[in-house]
Amino acid sequence: MTRLMKIIVVAGLLLPGGAACAQTLDAVRNSQRLICGTVQNADDENREDEHGDLSALGGEICRAVAVAILGRSDGLTVQSYPSELGAVAAVKSGAIQLAVGVTPSTETAVRFGVAFGPPVFFDTQRIMVAKQSAITHLADLRDRLICAIDLSESERTLRDELNARAIPFALATHSEQGEMDAAIAVRRCDAGTAMETRLAQSRANFHARASDFGFLPDRFGLSPVAPAYRYGDQAFGLVVEWTISALVEAEALGVAKSNVVDAAGRTDMRAERLLGRDFATAQALGLAHDWAAKVVASVGNYGEIYQRTVGDPYRLDRGLNALWTEGGLMAPMPMK
Repeated sequence: MTRLMKIIVVAGLLLPGGAACAQTLDAVRNSQRLICGTVQNADDENREDEHGDLSALGGEICRAVAVAILGRSDGLTVQSYPSELGAVAAVKSGAIQLAVGVTPSTETAVRFGVAFGPPVFFDTQRIMVAKQSAITHLADLRDRLICAIDLSESERTLRDELNARAIPFALATHSEQGEMDAAIAVRRCDAGTAMETRLAQSRANFHARASDFGFLPDRFGLSPVAPAYRYGDQAFGLVVEWTISALVEAEALGVAKSNVVDAAGRTDMRAERLLGRDFATAQALGLAHDWAAKVVASVGNYGEIYQRTVGDPYRLDRGLNALWTEGGLMAPMPMK
């Protein structure tokens, strides 16, 4: 081996993810199998996972990544975990290769040795009230009783936000989500606060009375939900990132599950880059030229996924999860 070759080899080993950057991607290709985890955020599992159940959304992202790599979804296995902690622990142990539904944090990244892909959902803390209560603004909560989970981040945030606005209120704390839901449903509380997805899931469980409750317009904080994979698996991470971007770009371009075959004939630049007539992205990622078209044909675009997994089940509009062109935060990276 020449001195130059030795330098190149050593440099490759020292670069972040150098020798191992393709390990997961190669393993998925060689086994023709992707093992992916989703997070249910089961009630009362702990007081840290405050999102509602987004496992259906996570499962569709898992499917999209499997199709991007393998060209089909029959090699996908999805494991469900009751908490984010269980999911990222499974990534660390190698039991799964990807977890979708994790709240990014420095603590999680360092403790479990994971990196995060782009958000697949933006959650925020909201306040839910009965529509007949005539509470329509934060100021209407003055001297009202508000329910929250005891010692949760949502409880602290509520205190901070209303105190900053000089709005006095009474607080009823609960140790269990089901207990809090019951108090809101029978209006022992004038309002309830938690992450929007958690409240929306609770509201859906009110069944016939679900339409009696709505959200105040205010949003507190921003808590993204993202995929997590083993730190250092750069090649695999890039596929995850650009798969999510492809789903968002497809929606922005009007490419859906029902028309993706016809859209392959489009000659506009962004469509050519997305659907495989321009091979640059596919070659860079090491994927088939039409990988994104296959993904959309399998799961639809981001908007379609959102509607069937979150919008319809929880009666949630797009909000912050709308496209960037429509006032939301969902924006793709350039497909080039």
